[in-house]
Amino acid sequence: MLLAALLLLLPLSSPFGEATATATSLDDGLQVDVTVEVEGSPVAVVVRGIAPGSSELPPVALADRGSGVWEGIVRIPVVENILLGFEAIPSRGTAEVSELHTLTELGVDSAVFTLDNPNTGFGESDDPLVTPEGERWGWVAVAAGAAALALLAYWTVGSVRRPRPAAEDAVDPETD
Repeated sequence: MLLAALLLLLPLSSPFGEATATATSLDDGLQVDVTVEVEGSPVAVVVRGIAPGSSELPPVALADRGSGVWEGIVRIPVVENILLGFEAIPSRGTAEVSELHTLTELGVDSAVFTLDNPNTGFGESDDPLVTPEGERWGWVAVAAGAAALALLAYWTVGSVRRPRPAAEDAVDPETD
């Protein structure tokens, strides 16, 4: 598990360290949780997104979590594998800008982008979720369950209705 988490970390060029992202589907797009390590002590770190068609999304300031770790939440109005870049703003001098990476390169599962309806988890397609053959097997399973319950009821009720020996037919251990 730890190895899988380490493989999802994307090392960036200096002064940026490793960066990760996770995405959650919303009604109107995606919510992306972003984490990046930054060397030195910048005054601010912002993340910039570039949507398809080269339109830049508004920059989002990240919060300093200490030890050079910066985190933030980015709301993206489209459900697409956009490009993200980081910018470290020092107290003096010029800002450092990282190279651009897609959300999947930062660790977001690519399945998020292939769903037509991300809220339900079922994409729209020509294939029905339940085929006629699968529906027949479902009815067979329901019938088998009903038969099993009927046998259980018969076994339970049948054991209660067994005739018990009469008192005069009972064997007396002293007379044998």
